[in-house]
Amino acid sequence: MAAQSLDEPTLRYSSPAFSGEHETRLQSEKDKESDNHQPDPSLPLRKPKLPLGWRITILVLTCLASFGNHWSNGLITALKTTIIKELKINNSQFATVVACTNLVNTFLCIIFGFCIDKWGGPLLTVVMASFHFGGSVIMAGSATNNFNNYPVLIVGKVIAAIGDGSLDNSQHRIFSTYFARGGGFAFSIGAIWGVANLAQFTGQSTANIIATNLGTYAWALWISAIIALFSVICAVSVYFLDRWLMVKYEVTDHTDGTTMKGHLRRGVFSMKAIKELPVTYWIVLMFTAFENAGIQSFVSISTQFAQQRLKKGAVIAGWVSSFYLLLPACLTPVVGLLIDVYGQRVSVLLASGLVFLVSMLLLKFSHSVPTFVAAYVFYAFATCLTAAPQVEIIRSIITDPQWFATAFAIKKSVIQASAVIITTAAGKLQDDTPNASLDSAVTLWLIYAFICTGIALVLWIIADWFPNVLPSARLAQVRPSKLEENVTRMLRAKRGLMQPTVDAHSVNDLDVEGMSSDSDSTNEEKKLLADEKMLKSVEPGKVMNRLRWVFPAASGGVIAIGWIVFGLGIEWGLGGKISASGTGD
Repeated sequence: MAAQSLDEPTLRYSSPAFSGEHETRLQSEKDKESDNHQPDPSLPLRKPKLPLGWRITILVLTCLASFGNHWSNGLITALKTTIIKELKINNSQFATVVACTNLVNTFLCIIFGFCIDKWGGPLLTVVMASFHFGGSVIMAGSATNNFNNYPVLIVGKVIAAIGDGSLDNSQHRIFSTYFARGGGFAFSIGAIWGVANLAQFTGQSTANIIATNLGTYAWALWISAIIALFSVICAVSVYFLDRWLMVKYEVTDHTDGTTMKGHLRRGVFSMKAIKELPVTYWIVLMFTAFENAGIQSFVSISTQFAQQRLKKGAVIAGWVSSFYLLLPACLTPVVGLLIDVYGQRVSVLLASGLVFLVSMLLLKFSHSVPTFVAAYVFYAFATCLTAAPQVEIIRSIITDPQWFATAFAIKKSVIQASAVIITTAAGKLQDDTPNASLDSAVTLWLIYAFICTGIALVLWIIADWFPNVLPSARLAQVRPSKLEENVTRMLRAKRGLMQPTVDAHSVNDLDVEGMSSDSDSTNEEKKLLADEKMLKSVEPGKVMNRLRWVFPAASGGVIAIGWIVFGLGIEWGLGGKISASGTGD
């Protein structure tokens, strides 16, 4: 009986009827468990991270969006003799043509900087590229079928200048969104300026060849307009690709560490953006007002100076003076990559100032041909160390990266004004020198080189030896991989000196409440940006805080002086000695 009682349950559990019933019950439980694990339709699905391939695509298209702009940069100055002859104008009238880019952008850059920060880089890239294309068509039309109309050429140049002045700013804003500091941002800036130098070298070196072989300089302008149209197409592609990527992928905006949902920002049109710029920014601005303006404006005399020193014709001198464009085309991306890895941005500023100083010393105090060539090589190296590092350091030192375009625009406006001042003064010195020698004019560039090197040396000493005096400068020096560690240590030291009450709302606008909805890496980036912002902010009561409006006022004074000196230059009849900007920032 016992055996039978034990066997009956065994037989019952092993029977086909129970087996089918048991499997049905297990499947029902699995289905119920699966239903419990289904995602809540009310919760948003997380998008995949943005692949590297799409970031590279954005980089390439953005670089090409300014190819036409930089192609045309050297056209007018390269065609100077032909334009004066065909339009029957004098040197002062030609100076007005080539200087309008500098003057227009002394104030428009700041306005467009606010616009770029508010509406984003992709949209403004399309707008700026379109302005340049429209101006290029008008300039080409002014020379077509022997029309040769000077006022129309001026109109075209002014319209093109509106786009030229802020196109690079809008592109930098795109890169600051898609690439983090130490994560490709400096390399992207180096890449775009490498392409820019190649484009300008090609356009400048082929302008007279095209005009000679095709019988009219109008063809050189029309080819430039066609390339400008290609750049507009690339800019439009960037705009629509950017919108599609925001829908398809989770795109992190590296200016604030949040997931990007759009480019429109509130509260950008505010003087607070200028007031909150740290002291380090204004010191860097002083440096660029001498170093950038000096390097950029030297282009206006480089060909003529080569003719005088080498005693060669304009063609050979033009090729020699254009050499400075080739070296940066290759080395600027490498410099950007090194900054991404090692930091040391202030050290790079000092190096660029020193190399520029050596170049001007060689030109001033030696008249041999080998020394002259060496001076131009040093000048080319100084150009390599100018564009990418300075764009990168501006982003690194400002309190809020979302004000990057505004900060960059102020810097560029001051540089344009300073370039007008030095080129006009140099032209006056040349006119007062027997045989129109440029030897005395080089003294001005030497003075600029000494001043910028001195400023960079002081900033470097403070950044490395007195890190708590200018935290922004110190953080610009550290390796990106060590940034969080340095921010934490310096913030602890600062909090030990601050009052217990800190207005966190005014210091941190980074939507801390929304951090949990983002990935851990995104939240870490938000926290790092918030800590940096607090570290770079000036405590109420500090002397520099009270004087923060002095720096913008001084910058405005430089711009005003630039306009006044330009007017004097027209009165003096300086001719073509005032040059439009090159590829420098």
